[in-house]
Parts: sequence; C-alpha cells; structure tokens
Amino acid sequence: MKRISAILLSVLCALSAFNSVAQRQGKPLTDEDRQRIRSEIRSYKHEFLARELEMSREQQREFFPVYDEMDEAVDRINFETRELERKVSQKADASEVEIEAAARAVFSQKSAEGEVEKQYFDRFRQILSGKQLLRLRKAERKFTQRLMRHHRRAAGAEKKNGR
Repeated sequence: MKRISAILLSVLCALSAFNSVAQRQGKPLTDEDRQRIRSEIRSYKHEFLARELEMSREQQREFFPVYDEMDEAVDRINFETRELERKVSQKADASEVEIEAAARAVFSQKSAEGEVEKQYFDRFRQILSGKQLLRLRKAERKFTQRLMRHHRRAAGAEKKNGR
C-alpha cells in the first residue's frame, strides 16, 4: 500500500513539475504527455484495485481489459457532454432548444454513466466474486481519494517552493 502511495505521489509530483515547467515556458501539456500520464495512472489504479480486491492473476488478466473498456465508454460520455456544453455556452446565438438539449445532457450524464456501468456489471460478475464486486466501488473511491490527497500535497509543496 505504501508502495502505491509513493508511486502515485511521484507521478503526481512529476505531473505537477512538468505542468509548471510547461506553463512557465508558455507551453501546455501535449496530448502525448496527457496520454502517457493517463496510462501511468491507469497502471497504478490496476495495481491498487488488484491489491484491494485481492484478485488472482487470472482475474486481473480477464478483468482489466473489460474494466478499461467500461472506463473509456464513461470517459466518452463525459467528453461528449463537456463538448456539447462548451459549444452551446460559447455560441452567442444558441437557440433555446440547443440550450435545453445541452442542459438535459449535463443533467443526464450521471444516469448515462450508470447505464454503462450496469451493462458491464454482468461481465464483471463472470470474473469477480460477489465479495469483490461489492468492494469494487469502495476501492475505486479509495483510489480517487488517495490520488486527490497526493495531488493536493504536491500542489502545496509546489506553492511552498515558489513555483
């Protein structure tokens, strides 16, 4: 557990440092940088979930491709919703119909995510035990909390160092 925490901290510190340097140079993170960072975090999340759920190697081999597929579907929903919201918000002459459709999409986002997750539940059930399924959400929340805690610490350290 401490190993994962240390790894997450180093990834977030590296991300913060890289982002700070890029911003000082007037360069935003590239898509390649974002993909690399996302890939590293995904890898650490896999390790964390495998440990928290006490998954066998076989379960890991079967579960994570399906889990990542679901994660990407949820990410697509989030991206499409943000894009629609952004486009309509920036459009000075947006009609009431467009505005309402964007608002409906924003308010329906969570239920759309839930539908995707429900679709994947049956596939997860074929791989994980009931106990593991029950602990999955808690483990995901725990991972996110730790990631955010490390991010806040890294941001605080960066402020302290005058960056």
